[in-house]
Amino acid sequence: MVVFTSVLLSAVLFSTMVFSQENETTEVTSSKESKFTVFPIPFYDPSIKSGVSLVPMYSFYASDQQDSPSTISATFTYTQTGSYNIRGNTDILLDKFRFVSDFGFNYSDLDVQFFKKARHKAQTIQEEFNFFGEMYYGLTDSVFLGVGLSYQTERYSGKTKRDHLQLIAARRCLSYCSDTGASVSLLIDKRDHYYYPHSGYMLSLTYDGHPEWLGNDANATYSVAESDFRYFHSLNDAQTKSIATRWLNRYLLDSENAPSSALSLFGRQGRDVQRGFIVGDYIPSANITSLEFEYRHEIEGSGSELLDKMTVVGLAGAGKYYGRLANPLQEEDTIRDADTLSMVGFGLRYAILPKERINIRMDVTYNNSEQWLVYFGFGENI
Repeated sequence: MVVFTSVLLSAVLFSTMVFSQENETTEVTSSKESKFTVFPIPFYDPSIKSGVSLVPMYSFYASDQQDSPSTISATFTYTQTGSYNIRGNTDILLDKFRFVSDFGFNYSDLDVQFFKKARHKAQTIQEEFNFFGEMYYGLTDSVFLGVGLSYQTERYSGKTKRDHLQLIAARRCLSYCSDTGASVSLLIDKRDHYYYPHSGYMLSLTYDGHPEWLGNDANATYSVAESDFRYFHSLNDAQTKSIATRWLNRYLLDSENAPSSALSLFGRQGRDVQRGFIVGDYIPSANITSLEFEYRHEIEGSGSELLDKMTVVGLAGAGKYYGRLANPLQEEDTIRDADTLSMVGFGLRYAILPKERINIRMDVTYNNSEQWLVYFGFGENI
């Protein structure tokens, strides 16, 4: 089934490439001009299956000195399970300021493993509205201080009485529960490009607090410490061969007070995806650590305009989830005792906007649970 889905969605991806070529805007006279484009891409998430996304996007340069454009985009997705989401994204890159945001509504038909000894996953509907926004100020060309605001409200509903009881036991919200956070961060960004770097590194350190004064329940206050380190290295002078790595850590402080919605679902945590793992297969827990590696080979000189916009990718990754579990009666795993989850895979990238280095992507992974998974998306994981 996974192989059939991969072939089917690959055909849709090829159609997207042809569509993008047939619908290019007027001839480019400057590499720094504004562009508006609309393109469909296939969608696949192991937790909500296959579907299609429609992405309108506007890109522009705030000044001629900038190498990376600002982008404003929306994504409309519908899948075969009846799940859908409507999302907006901004990456506004100015000389001294950056504004990054992600917001929207998700309706997901999920099967979630809340408890290790449960015979059945809970078949649930998750409805969620969330917003994340962060403003950065540049102290230098590569060092930024950021302040952010996040808001999330969600509810779950079970399809059967058994599902409903699991949701109650896992302390999931049966009516909308809200959670508001404020964050401060330090960003060191020495990448040669914002969207698709060939060299350099990025380090982001974030403290995210969810105190009572932001309107949170006094008995459900908590904070999160996150680190995100990415390193890029070009292997040849033409910069067509490169490696990319990402080490992501999320640690939930005051986890005994935190609501269940603050726990991590390994496979996806907010905007971060651990490729190779199905959301819902692993017990929600307080903390995650995840390491991914990519080898990227950009095709050039093939004589085909279509092929010369493609990149072949090899990837591997490993991670752990540990700490407080969804069921407070279960014993917590330490990082040493927690299972190591690993995966390998390959992928393709297609430059939907080559000069801006903005790609659509497909990844196929195989994990240590002998599962084949397919991912489609817009932009890069690393």
